Order: sequence, then structure tokens, then C-alpha cells
Amino acid sequence: MATGQVTRLVLEGYLHCKYLAQLRLAGREGVRSEYEDIVMKLRRERHLAIAEALRERHGEGCIGGLNVSRTDLRQGTSFVLGAEIRDDTFHIQFDALKRVEGHSDLGPFHYVPVLFSEARNVHRWHRLMLASLGALIARVQKRAPSRGVIYQGDPCYATSVPFGSSARSGEDAVRDLVRMQRGDAAPPLRLNDHCAVCEFQAECRAKAIKDDNLTLLRGLGEKEQRRYAHRGIFTLTQLSHTFRPRRPGKRTQPMRRRQYGLQALAIRDRTVYVLGKPELPASPTEIFLDVEGKPDEQFVYLIGAIVRRGENEERHSFWADCKTEERRIFDQLVALLAAHPEALIFAYGAYEHAFIKRMRAGAPRKKPVDRILDRLVNALAFVYAHFYFPTYTNGLKEIGTALGCRWHDERASGMQSVAWRLHWERDRDAEWKEKLLQYNLDDCGALAAVIAFLRYASRPQDRTQDIAAGPAGELKITSVAELDKARYTLPWTTFDNPDLAFVNKCAHFDYQRQRVHVRGDAKLRRRYRDKDASKNRKLRRSKLVRITASRCPKCGACEIDPIAKPDRHLGTIPRQKRTFDLRVTQSSLKRRVVDCRATMYWCRKCGHQFAPLRYERVASHSHALMCWVIYLSVAHRVSFGAILEIFRDFFGVKLSPAELLMFRSLLARYYRPTYRAILKRLTSGPLLHADETEVTLRTGTGYVWALASITEVVYLYRPNREGAFLKEMLGGFTGVLVSDFYAAYDALACPQQKCLIHLIRDLNQEVLTHPFDTELQSIVSGFATLLRSIVATVDEHGLRRRHLRRHANPVAEFFRVLADQNLLSEPAQALRTRLLKNRERLFTFIEYDGVPWNNNAAENAIRRFAYFRDDTAPLTREKGLRDYLVLLSLFQTCRYKAVNFWQFLLSRQKDIDAFASGASSPGRRDLDLYPPGFEPPHWKRIRERNVALSPPEAGGISVTVHSTDAPE
Repeated sequence: MATGQVTRLVLEGYLHCKYLAQLRLAGREGVRSEYEDIVMKLRRERHLAIAEALRERHGEGCIGGLNVSRTDLRQGTSFVLGAEIRDDTFHIQFDALKRVEGHSDLGPFHYVPVLFSEARNVHRWHRLMLASLGALIARVQKRAPSRGVIYQGDPCYATSVPFGSSARSGEDAVRDLVRMQRGDAAPPLRLNDHCAVCEFQAECRAKAIKDDNLTLLRGLGEKEQRRYAHRGIFTLTQLSHTFRPRRPGKRTQPMRRRQYGLQALAIRDRTVYVLGKPELPASPTEIFLDVEGKPDEQFVYLIGAIVRRGENEERHSFWADCKTEERRIFDQLVALLAAHPEALIFAYGAYEHAFIKRMRAGAPRKKPVDRILDRLVNALAFVYAHFYFPTYTNGLKEIGTALGCRWHDERASGMQSVAWRLHWERDRDAEWKEKLLQYNLDDCGALAAVIAFLRYASRPQDRTQDIAAGPAGELKITSVAELDKARYTLPWTTFDNPDLAFVNKCAHFDYQRQRVHVRGDAKLRRRYRDKDASKNRKLRRSKLVRITASRCPKCGACEIDPIAKPDRHLGTIPRQKRTFDLRVTQSSLKRRVVDCRATMYWCRKCGHQFAPLRYERVASHSHALMCWVIYLSVAHRVSFGAILEIFRDFFGVKLSPAELLMFRSLLARYYRPTYRAILKRLTSGPLLHADETEVTLRTGTGYVWALASITEVVYLYRPNREGAFLKEMLGGFTGVLVSDFYAAYDALACPQQKCLIHLIRDLNQEVLTHPFDTELQSIVSGFATLLRSIVATVDEHGLRRRHLRRHANPVAEFFRVLADQNLLSEPAQALRTRLLKNRERLFTFIEYDGVPWNNNAAENAIRRFAYFRDDTAPLTREKGLRDYLVLLSLFQTCRYKAVNFWQFLLSRQKDIDAFASGASSPGRRDLDLYPPGFEPPHWKRIRERNVALSPPEAGGISVTVHSTDAPE
């Protein structure tokens, strides 16, 4: 339908809400709020004051009343005040235009838009407004300004505002307004934060409630709304049917994400739903705190507090006339809170915490303020995480109203309080101050009611019991755990009755085989008994080795003699040790059992009795045996349980799970220098691939990062997904980083190549999601044609720069055309923004030799780790995972280098390249020693038990392990 011209008021409304611009284009007028009236009045006053200041400053160089046309602007006036664009579509008045250097159709200069603002800070809305005005002036002077100027504050000062990415948003805004003015587009109703001060607030809210609009839920962004729309969900009632109670997970910390389906369900059922088990702290004395301020000026002018102890209640208000009195009212608050040192302090939201923390910076004594911060409890955090009220927002007034709280002035709100403060600052009328004081204490009382309700709802009780929170007492409390109980039934193996649980336990197959059937079968009973008994000490030995000493470990003297008649009672007969080994040949693996004995000595010089130090470090399992275990586990993903059976069945050796973990720890310790050398080569090389994946451990959730090149891989564990460590690790990296589109990589200063496989999968998904979007199809088709031609060149000539460089011009042309396109489709605009944002990282590989266009090296490494992540990681601790990642890094590197991982482990080499080149390996040993200072975990437990059982005066031989004794 035909509409009016696009005016300045329509443009301002568009930047707040497209639906508001549509209403203003149609000539509709609403009822302005008191806040909007006072702000408009201040804006006019500031506009006149700034214009007068510019006239005084620039004299004849500042004129007004010109039309925005080439003829008038070619005069080259320094400042043009009140310039207008007037045609069939637009009738917009600029606050001012400023001449700057730079060629345009006007001459060797052009104009940038100037905005007069009553605000003290530059916000996103100001940037978008300037960018939109810049797009309009660009139509006249044929040059788009790159920045604008804002005059603001008191006294007036100018701020230069570069447009950056906002320039495109300004052009889109002007283009959308033209379509709306012609009647080609009608934006849907979407409630947002501006509704609180909008003249059409009541009308739009009534329409949204009638339509059951999803935008009634505060915090539900446009992306989530589009995602729901693709699923056919357009109303709150439909959204309420999507909520399903989740099964208890293995997470160590509860989820904090807001579940909008549950919020819609609470509204539909008029019920308060409690998620999880909230634990709200309590104390005999509680203080409910609320502050009022002007956030744009960082000024808190009113502090209210209610101190409640049992039935007694005290109300306090601290008022500041101006900014200089803010410190005084804060000191009064600190004195009040210090008088109740054990009281909990409740606030609703983070504003109070931010205020106290800001004032702490200038406080002469910081410890009292720190104690206040320690006692401060944010009630909104509990509501957000655990409570779903039948309200559209989690605002204090909306929840308080649902609980039956009332405000003395029904219009009272956060924005209304700002208007009252502005009125008071203009005329100092006591009426406005009284309204603010009362509103502030009403908020404190509502906070107290909310806290009482949260504490009541948190108690384990019958959740179906009604709470007389509203006039009709319709509000109910229900635990989400009780919601739809029949949906997730308990496993059939879980019994509530202990007798039935006992009967079920006795029905297990293994239990009956080992405890029931064996009672009637003597042979079976003997087999089970023999199977459980350890036979390691009964195995026939293959060799006997005796360890001797050459000097005293205490004084270093060589005058030592063996003890002729050792006595076990005196501790001069050491325990015989046994080492299990695997003899590896080209056609077999053979078990070897080596008995190890030591001679006891006494020193003629100092009288010290001792056993050889090397005897104390003799390993129970050889290097070859440990390598075989790790080879099976890492290279072939054989479970520890299966490895135990293999050794028992094939070699007759009984191992324990603790010993297998010890093998992994020992070999990870042995090969950690190799691991560090690989990492060093990767971070100093010409090419690096990076990827990450989440892993769930026994101790919580973390992330494993894979750094890879064409021939080497390193895995790193981090407790979170933050990429700050990459900036430190790759600070000196000058090669090319190949990665996905995770934002953490963007902070790195090195050249980057984004994985185009990730991108084309996203493009394909976008095309499938929007099959009728011709603009999106056009962008994807152009990109696909360009990429195919480049990949064809790679297929023919490989990753060689001299062949790939011929595609540089087509790439530049593609992005130039893309940037100049006028797109109306939101998916197409989002895709263009993504491509232009990453234009310097999508085709980096055509500028280098040997740089791939995908992230296969890192993704293949992650895929190898994924087997362990899915099967074994949930049973592993962080230390065990770090050890496993060292060994997996070696295995993947051997795999990329086409080196036999098993033979490398057997060789005892620590340099994979040296092993592959045929370097000599250390010879075979009869005995292996533990590293200096290492003690097997099961030995440590035995030693601690013996020490605990032995009397303090018990004798014995004390053997000291010296760290200078190098491992053999």
C-alpha cells in the first residue's frame, strides 16, 4: 500500500524496530511515555545549544537551510546546519554536515554526517544512525563517507565515529526503508528492549499477546526465532510442547542455559517450574538492596535497603543530589552493612555488584567493601538457573506482580525512574524525589517477597500445593523432576525394594557360575580357584641375574665387603625380584622370566649396611612387555580388559589394571622429550593445522587440541575451549595456520587458511534450508564455480603457487561483485557478511606452496582420538589422558611418516626421524630400571602399610635412591 515519506523520525524508529518504522510510515501516532517526552525536550535543547556553539566557533563557515544537492554542496561550506534531503521518497533533515578532504562529485572534498546527541557515550544506535545518514549523502556526492561526527556532552565535544562494518548496515537500512515506503515489504511484529519507551508499547504488546507471539519471551533472539520457524513453531503454545525433561547427565556442573520451551510451558500452565535443586543461602538477618542510577553517566543517586530480622524491619534510603555526593551515600551504605556483619545481602541483577565494585576502586579501606561483596547474593542468578515463572521476562516487577506485590505508582519502572530523576534535576520539585524514594523501597520489598518465595519453592515438599501468590491463588509450584515421570522410566535393574534388589543380584550369570553352580561341581570349583590365584611366582625362570655394588652409597668408599651370613630377621636378606619380559623375533613373541638377586654389603669405613642401588630400581616388567601393551592399546584400540586376558591366555602372566596404567605413565614419561621436540618443530614450521574436540573425563569436561602438519601430530589437553594459550604458544609462528572458523584462531597474527570443507558444508546446509532463496543460490553458485576451478588446478598441478596465482584476479572479482550486490534476503546478507569477514583467510593457499585448502591433517588426528574419547575417556582422569595423548602423538606421527610404531617403541629410540633413517638402537638388556625417584603405585601402598604396622624402633635396611643414578 502507498505510504508517506521516509522522515527522520521514521529512520530513527527503523534503527530501533522495523515494525515501529512501518507504523510511522503509515502515519500512525501513539501515546508517548513520560521518559520519551523528557528525552525529546532535552534533545531539542542540546541541539540548539550545539548549533549555537558551532555558529560561534566557525562564523561564516557555518550556514544553514541548504538542500542536500550537488549545486548547494559544491559551495564547499565547512559546516551545513539543518541540511535537508527532500524528494518523493525521503524528507530527512540532517543535524549538520561537515566538509572533509577527499575527492567526490563535489570536488576535492566531500561531506560526512554530523549528529547532535544528549547522551554522554557513543552507542551502537548512534553508529548506525550516522551510517544511514552517510548512505543518504553518498547518493548525492557519489562517495560514501567512512566516518561520522557526534557532538555530545556538556560541555560540547566532538567524537569521530568510524563506520567499519556499520556502513553496510546503513546502506541496508536505507534500502529497506525504500521498499517499505513503496509497500513491497511489511516487517513482522518483534518485541525488543526499545518497547519499554516506545509510544506503541501497549498496542504492540496487546497484539503480541493476542497472537501468542514468540517475541514476548525476553532473551529469545532472532536466530532462535528463525530456527523455531523452520520447525513450524510460531507461537508460545507450540513452543511449550517442545520441552522434554532431560535425563540426568554426567556433567559435574549443571547447565546454565535458559530453556525457552520450559518458560513457555510455565506460562501455558500458570505454574512455577523448579529445575534442579537450588540451594538459596539463609541467615537470621537479611538485607534487601536496590539502587537507582543513570547508567550512561555511571552515577548512582539513590540507594535503598530493607534490613529484616525475624519480624523486625528497618527501611533506609540514601539520596545524592549530584555526582559528587555519590561517595557520601556509598559510605553510608557501607556503615549500614558493617553494622550487620553476619547478614546476607540480596540484590536483583548485577547492577548493585557493579556499583559496589566501581566504588571500591576509590575506597580508602577496601577490606570492608570486599566483605560486602562476599556476602552479596544475586537473586536473578538463582531465578535464571532454576526457576521458571509464568511471566514473559525475569524482571523484578513482572515476577513481583505475579507474586502479588504492588507498587504505589502503577507506572513505575526502571525507565520511568530515569524520567522522574530528569524532572527533578530540571525543577528540583520534591514530588519527583518522593516518587523515586517510594519506588526504590517498593523494589526492595518486592525483592524480599521474591527471596521468600524462592526459599519456599526450594524446600522438598509436595509441589502440587497451591501458593496464594496472586489474588486468586492460582500459582502452583512443580519440580521439573516430577514432570512427565513416566517418560523416562528407571532401568529394570534398579529396584526400590532391597529384597528384590538382592534377588536380582543373585540372578546374574557370573554370580551364579562362581557362587552357585560351583558348589555342586568340584572340578569347576577347582578351576575357578586356580584361575583367581596368582601364578606369577610359580612360573619357571629363564635366567638368574645377580646385582653387585662397587662402592658405599653413603660415604662413597670402595672398601666394602659382602655380608658372609645374611640374616632375614636382621633385614640383611633382600627380597628376590622377578622381571617379566617378552623376547621379540620376526616370527614370535616369547615369554621370559628373569629372577634378580642382590648381595648385601657392609662398608668397612662407615659401617653402613646396604643393598645395591640398582636393585631397588629393578622394574617388574621389561620395556618390550610395556611396549606391547601400549602398542595394542594405542595402535589397535584394544581395551585393558582384553589385554589382561591376552597376557593370561597367551603368556600365563597375570597383570593388573593398575600395572597397565603404570606402563602408560612410564612410557609417556620416557617419550615426553620426543613429544616436546615434535611440538617445537610444529610451532616453528611453515605449516600448522589445528582443530579441537570436547572430551568428558571422570573429573569433568575438557578439550583436546590437535596440532598437525603433513608429517607430525601433537595432542594437547586444556580444561576449557579458550584459545588464549594459542596466542602465547604461537607468538613467534610465521607459517600458515589451517583451521576451522572457531573465533579463537582469529586472534592469531599469522597468515591463516580457513577449512573450505567446513564452509561448503555450511553453504550446502543453507541452500537446503532456504531452497527458494534466489539471492542465496546466486552467491553459493558463484562461490562453487570459483572454488571448483581452483581445485581443478590443484588436481592437475598440486599445491604450487605459480599455478594457483592465476586465480587471484577471479577471487578478487568475486568479492568485489559480492560487496556491491544489493541483497534483500536475510540468509543471503548473513552469508555475504561471513564471506567478506573471512575474505583474507579463504584463499590464502593460492599465495603459498604446499598449503592445503582443507584441514584434513588435524581432522584425521581428531578422528583417531575420537575412538578413545567415546570408549575410554569417561573412565579416565586428567593425568591419564595427558599420558595417553603423548603416546597417541607418537603413534600418529609414525603413521604420518610411514614408520612402524611397534618397531620404534622396541628400538628405545627417542627420535623418530633417526630411527627411520636406520640409526643404531641401544642394545637389549636383561633388566630394565625404573626412572630415578619413581616408585610403582602398588609398591608405595605396600611400603606405607608396612610402615604403619611396624613399631617405631623396628630396625631394617634403609636404601636411599639417588637421583644421580642414571636410568639404564
